[in-house]
Formats: sequence, structure tokens, C-alpha cells
Amino acid sequence: MKKYKPLSVIRYGSIDEYEKEYQMRISSHSTYHTNLEIHPIERGIRLSPTYSLFVVNNNELTMLQEYIMDNANTINKLSDRLPEVAKKQFYNKVLTDEIMSTNEMEGVRITRKEVGDAIKMVTLNKKENSRFKGIVKQYYSLYYEDLHPIGDVKEIREIYDTLVSEEIEEKDKLDGELFRAEGVEVHGNRGVVHVGNHTEDTIITDLSKFISFINAKDIPFLIKIMLSHYFFEYIHPFYDGNGRTGRYITCRYLAQKLDPLTAISFSHMISDTKNKYYDAFSITSNKHNMGEGTMFVYHMLKIVYEGQLKLLEELNNSSELLGNSWDMITEFDFENELDTSILYILCQSWIFKTELMDKEFELHVKNTRYKVNQSLDRLRVGGYIEQTSKRPSAHIISDALAQKILAHQTR
Repeated sequence: MKKYKPLSVIRYGSIDEYEKEYQMRISSHSTYHTNLEIHPIERGIRLSPTYSLFVVNNNELTMLQEYIMDNANTINKLSDRLPEVAKKQFYNKVLTDEIMSTNEMEGVRITRKEVGDAIKMVTLNKKENSRFKGIVKQYYSLYYEDLHPIGDVKEIREIYDTLVSEEIEEKDKLDGELFRAEGVEVHGNRGVVHVGNHTEDTIITDLSKFISFINAKDIPFLIKIMLSHYFFEYIHPFYDGNGRTGRYITCRYLAQKLDPLTAISFSHMISDTKNKYYDAFSITSNKHNMGEGTMFVYHMLKIVYEGQLKLLEELNNSSELLGNSWDMITEFDFENELDTSILYILCQSWIFKTELMDKEFELHVKNTRYKVNQSLDRLRVGGYIEQTSKRPSAHIISDALAQKILAHQTR
């Protein structure tokens, strides 16, 4: 965004130009005004004046929104062309990246195996509890369920309880009726960088405004979602878990309009550009920007757009590998069709970097465990696959087959 500058930058050049530009922006026909009020924050202190957040829907924002919607349609088309198993595995791979990123951004230690175990618990409808099962279940609902808009502040507390409450340390447990009762400060490298609402009453009041705004119909969807994200983090209703809860809510709303893969990539996209993400917050909270959220919305949408480009590249590469895999498998001319089906599914698992247990094949190939085991034995003896574990039993394609597929792709 080279031409459009934050008001605070213009102010350093000329006070007169700054005041003229501010008046022009707030009175523009392309400006969206809100009832979301913020106190500017300076050196960890909430200053006394309040400003209503506003966004100028300039040409850069308009085009970015169009690009994002076009990309979402393309991602949907590409993912729909994938075989059903591959589609689920790709979703699980993106979901794993998302859950890893949203937790790592908050300093929560997590492994891919833990997320994988939680995904299996949810997909196989197991009743046992496991770490991160709650967060996986919430994110999985974005793909498999029709989600209703958030209706009241109690739902926000319920989301928090499911997503992160098990990972919250004792000292950060909530002590209010629904949210925190005391004030909270966010510390960065240079001391206090943010101060949340001071009381639970103001938290509830502002969260009610947040819900009303994020469900509004009179403002462009992507603009309101990103501005809502800023306001949620500004309120900071919890002692810990604000980022994870806020990013999930944003994902949930993005999934209503965009493709589910873009939606569940939100935290992963942000984690690659964390500094820009935090800088965007600081710009909006700067007293000299007087409540303008244009730059924040732009930076957030730019992060989504660039993340979509990575998704598209990955989908195209994966689709090409899938095609190569199928061509090669059909050349093997197996006597038993089950061998072809199982090997193709294992190739999909390799391509999308997801782990598949042998017992899951019964569902995918609609055959008995006995027949599946016979097929796995034949493929293993033939050197097509390797066993990675015995309890529970799991297989992957052999290194030799992987090398052949990759070599085929570079021809």
C-alpha cells in the first residue's frame, strides 16, 4: 500500500496536511463508520479520548477483496477435483498447520503427533479425551457443519472453554462471572504494548458491540471481519487465550463466505508474518490515527491473500503428484483391484503428509480388515510400502516408490 499512508505518518510531515487528510477520510463516501469505540494506547496506557473505528474502502482494499474472493472460488474448484480421501487428508494437513501455529504463537508447546492423535479421536468418533481434542473439534466443525452466527457473549465464553481452557495456567484462570474481573497488560520486548478493558462490565458491553458488528449486513464482509478481529483483541476478555479464541472466531466467520481451507489457514498465514500482524495492531491503536482501521484491514487481507497463493501452489503441486501417482500405479497392473486402491490412498497420505492407520482402510475401501491385511502384505512384499508401526499398525509408501513418483514429475 504505497500511496495510502497512516494518518500518523502524514502528521510528521505537516500538521495542516494531517488535519485536512483526516477530515477528507472521515467524510468520504467510501468510508465505513462504526460504533466500536477505542482508547488510543501509548506506552502501555489507555489515553482518555475515545475514537470510533472507521475504514476507508479505497481502491487497494476493493481490489484485494476481489482477489481474495476469486482465489477462494479457485481453491474450492481445485479441492473438489481431489479424490475424497485426498480432500480429507489435505484438510487435515492444513488443519494441523493451523493448530500448531495458533498455539505456538502463544508459546504453547505442541507436537504434530499430538494434533494428529486429536484429529483421529475426532474423525473416528472416539470418546476418550486427548490433548487438543477440543480445538480440533471446533475447527473440524468449520468444514463439516453449518455454523450459526455468534448470538451472545456467553457463546464466546463457551468457545474459549472448548478451545483453550485446558491449556490455561492456574494463575490465568478466569475469575469473573464470564470473563476476567481484573485488568490485564500485554508485554512485548519494549515493555507494555497493550492494555485490555479494565472491568468485566466494559468487557461484556464491548463484546456485545463486537457481536452486533460482526453480524451486521451493511458493511463489506471481509472489512467487518478483520476490523472485528482488531476490536476483539483490543477488548482482551481473558487473561490468556485471547489470540487463539479471536483467531478461531475470525476463521469461523471466514468459512461462511470463503473456502474452508482459506478459513482454517488464518493463524498459519499470520505466523509467517507475525511482525506485520503486531505492527498492524499498533498502527490502529496509535493516538494520531484517530481510530482509523484501514491499514489494519489492509494488512490482514494482504496476509490472507498471500496465504491463498501458497495454498493454490500447494494444491496444484499436490494434484500433479496425485496424477503421477495414479499413472504409475495403473502401470503396475495389479491382479487385485484392492491393491491398487490401497496403494493410491497411501500415496495420497504421503503427498499430504498425513498419517493413516491400517484400521482406517476398512472405511475408505469398504472391505473387511482381513482382505485389507492381505492386500497390505502383498504390497509390502512387493516393495511398494513399508510398515512404520505395529501397535497400531500403519504403513507408508516405500522410499523407492516415492523417488519414482518424484522423478516422474520432473520429466
